[in-house]
Amino acid sequence: MNARRYRCYYTPRDALGHLNPSDTGAAPFVQLHAANAEHALELAQKVTGCPVIEATRIEG
Repeated sequence: MNARRYRCYYTPRDALGHLNPSDTGAAPFVQLHAANAEHALELAQKVTGCPVIEATRIEG
């Protein structure tokens, strides 16, 4: 597998599990290695337990 780095933005949840988007509009993110963007989205969903908004490949 040729893993690449991705930054995945997600919508966090509050203590009761309800979606709690940021008041500033800036979404938190996790960075991880994955084979492609689709795989990165799946991994980010598993890691955060939250809906993932976007996966962006990090060059370099």
